[in-house]
Amino acid sequence: MPLTLTEIVHDSLCHGSRWIIADENDLASKVASLALGQARHISIILAGIDKKPPSTRPDTAKEAIKLLTVPAGKDPYHRDGWIFQAISWIAAHRANKGNIVRAPHAILAHKGFDGMQLQLDQTNENVIAVVIFEDKATINPRSTITSDVWKGIRSLECGERMPELIQETGALLEAHQIKFPEMDIDAAVEKIIWEEARHYRVAVTIDTKDDDDSSRKALFKGFDEVAPGKHERRQGETMCIKDLRNWMEQFSSKAIKYIEAWIDNV
Repeated sequence: MPLTLTEIVHDSLCHGSRWIIADENDLASKVASLALGQARHISIILAGIDKKPPSTRPDTAKEAIKLLTVPAGKDPYHRDGWIFQAISWIAAHRANKGNIVRAPHAILAHKGFDGMQLQLDQTNENVIAVVIFEDKATINPRSTITSDVWKGIRSLECGERMPELIQETGALLEAHQIKFPEMDIDAAVEKIIWEEARHYRVAVTIDTKDDDDSSRKALFKGFDEVAPGKHERRQGETMCIKDLRNWMEQFSSKAIKYIEAWIDNV
């Protein structure tokens, strides 16, 4: 598997995991597949089922490579943000097998939610919670959390963006209706209106100085104030990467090489 997840609990503040890259080549290969729009295939692979990969048309490969490339003269933030969202999606599948995780958007700087996951009960008939992702590839994790992430969570706690959340939840459930035929979609959508059913998963890149337990806890200080209630509502995820921007550049190049090798002669 490309990622190892180490669980950690910061008292009543939040719970979460450290993401450790176990196999960078495997991770780059899976991110390349996600760039090609092959989320369904990768979810099957992550579930432990061996399956032949889909074909890769030249035109599809061209668009995927564009997604992983920073245009000349532009900053890499959007490219790096998309890559981190793709890695976050992989981590969500590793941590919560059987739950419904929305595939990454295939466009940069999408204005919707960074990610979304529906937690199901043991019968797979009821939605327990909707988990809203805040994924940030940043060299300033604490300031990003306090100035950007908390703002977004506060707005959701106040009931803002609820029409968007309801629509995305309904669409996600409908897309998986064959897998969960007994699910009452209308009842599931109604569930997320209640505050306690909305959970938040904040994932950030960090440097080694923020990777010990006390520094990591300090990153998420205030989480229990912006999203009060049971600590299950608050999930804090980190991935430690030295020299983030350079790492993203070499990682995207590695993913592009996979795509180029997969192109079919059509």
